[in-house]
Amino acid sequence: LQIVHDIAPKADLAFRTGFISSGDMAQGIVALKNANCKVIVDDITFITEPFFQDGIVAKAVDNVTAQGVSYFSSAGNFGDKSYENNFNPVPAPNGLNGFAHDFGGGDIFQSLVLAPGNYVIVMQWQDSIYSQGQVSTGTNNDLDIYLTADNGITLFGFNRNNISGDPLEVLTFTVGGSVPQNASIMITRASGN
Repeated sequence: LQIVHDIAPKADLAFRTGFISSGDMAQGIVALKNANCKVIVDDITFITEPFFQDGIVAKAVDNVTAQGVSYFSSAGNFGDKSYENNFNPVPAPNGLNGFAHDFGGGDIFQSLVLAPGNYVIVMQWQDSIYSQGQVSTGTNNDLDIYLTADNGITLFGFNRNNISGDPLEVLTFTVGGSVPQNASIMITRASGN
């Protein structure tokens, strides 16, 4: 609001938090429109909102923009820190069920250099979102994500069964020390098509 005030000091300004939940943010978007806000700006990401289709927040944005509100959202915060591809199955390593994703040339490991700090890696795949009420049964695919050492030894994995739930895995971890660490991401499909 301070930046907007610097540019347009006589503009009427309003604020509504969006950090409580995606459902609350959607209600806030409508509340701002109902309070006669003509321009709405946000810089909030909900990692459980669908990446490949409209969720509750996007539908609220569509609703208010259809009524003449200009809506702006910061989309570039993580734009260059992503990977998107079709699942390319190859045999999973020993000890894991199903298939691993081939990142190219038969390599099932996506190399990373991780500076010390806290990380949240979110993996979603294109499938129906159960928690958004789109379907009664959820995804038919169970994908898992693992952080591995540079030599492929699994350090940490998130492998909940997604069948009939949301197509979502969240991998959170902390890299300690004072120097960057080499690691890799491995993605597997335990079941599904």
